[in-house]
Amino acid sequence: MHASNTYMIGGTSLWWRTLSLLAAASACAGEPLGRLEDSLAESQEPLVVDPLAHLPHGGAQLARLCARDGDDPIRSVFCAIEPWSPESIIDLQKALYIDAPRLSGVNGLAIAGHSTSLGARSISALNPRMISVRLEHPAFDEDLSSLAPGSNGRVDPSLEPVAFAFSRGEQQVELMVRDRIDHELRFYLLTYRQACNDSDSGCGSGDLLTPETEINWTETTLYDERDLTNTVLDCAPCHQTSGPGTVKFLRMQELREPWTHWFGQTTEGGRALFADYFAAKGEEVIFGVPGSELTRRANPVSLELQALYGGPNNQPNPFDSQKIEGEVRESAAARGGRQPDDNSVPGESETWRAGYEAARRGEAITFPYHDVKVTDPDKLTAMTEAYRAYREGSLDRSQLPDIRDVFPDDLRQLSEMGFTTKPGASGEEVLIEACSMCHNAQLDQSLSRARFRPELKGLTRAEKERAIFRLQLPEADARHMPPHRLRFLTPEARARAIEVLRR
Repeated sequence: MHASNTYMIGGTSLWWRTLSLLAAASACAGEPLGRLEDSLAESQEPLVVDPLAHLPHGGAQLARLCARDGDDPIRSVFCAIEPWSPESIIDLQKALYIDAPRLSGVNGLAIAGHSTSLGARSISALNPRMISVRLEHPAFDEDLSSLAPGSNGRVDPSLEPVAFAFSRGEQQVELMVRDRIDHELRFYLLTYRQACNDSDSGCGSGDLLTPETEINWTETTLYDERDLTNTVLDCAPCHQTSGPGTVKFLRMQELREPWTHWFGQTTEGGRALFADYFAAKGEEVIFGVPGSELTRRANPVSLELQALYGGPNNQPNPFDSQKIEGEVRESAAARGGRQPDDNSVPGESETWRAGYEAARRGEAITFPYHDVKVTDPDKLTAMTEAYRAYREGSLDRSQLPDIRDVFPDDLRQLSEMGFTTKPGASGEEVLIEACSMCHNAQLDQSLSRARFRPELKGLTRAEKERAIFRLQLPEADARHMPPHRLRFLTPEARARAIEVLRR
């Protein structure tokens, strides 16, 4: 995600093995302030809290989930007569008929070099977000007549959409399907453990950011969107932005060619991202796909079709790739730059600026960055060399650095990527920009997170003090606000926000 390892709540070994005094606290739960402060004072170790620690895990969580009503491809696989748990990314792909050999036509693979998702601060050309999508069930030579829902741990062979998103470092897989009964989208999160989670040294970059993280899973836990409600992993702020009862949708703000941040051989930006990726990864297998097949299989059109399945008007704050890329290229060239291949000279775009400012004002979801690449050229070179050394055997896997540390240090650029707030913003602006996507009047107002409004209207003194407390928690704590996996605040921005809350 970013330059510091402290933000990796979901990707470190501590995600599962740390037993917190605050395990029952959800991301925005209303626990009394005094008890929270006492817990911090009594703790002898830094608080690194799994935001889902209040839930069961493994088989106990699966039994809980499968007892609920529902009928979709995920449940058909996991809630069969014999409950099932995958041991690798390929196991999961095969079970859903979405493994590499079956991705063709309208079923396909999309690869992103920048994201505004939960894993945003992990994603770059060096550690991309992999998304496979299935709009229709592929045809097979085998007899599928016996594969009714719930039998043999296999998916019903009727036509039905599936989306499957993964990036190394997170120890989780995001899944989307459509319910067979009410035809609404359903979102799931699968988390997994590796052997390193139970070791004294924990999981390092070599465990989390190489092919090692895609195999030999020791335990998996499946959550649905109801489990994730009111945590930092809640699906609704991104996928049901208009609130309860409204249409859910897949997010793909760059819906039209040239799909600025998506890998592909048909666009200049897509080829530039591939070049950066292959310089480090070469023929390495990722997401079950050999490097030699990536350029043939990766195409954002498949995800575009999937996103449009829910209606083209469901994408909030859309990113006009064609106009923005043109303006970026022209503005950079005027200053000697050569976008998108070389992003040493960042571009500018008035079209992009409008979407970015709308997000800053809390009117829409986070807007993607204006340039194709989000990487700092020097950092990218250093991490590329390190990864190549690991692949060639001259650098032990245990010595691999965190290859996610490729983003620029410039705060303006980081704010434009959505990773922090705009430099120089007032305390009021910081709160709106950092908090409004998850704390707003359109989302479920019955949840405890609705008690905080970044514009501060109607907040009691106690509620403001609680917000201050959350802002001052260690960044590794899952209750820290804003969630560090999504956005960080500079000391200046944090101080300005706290000053406003103390008035």
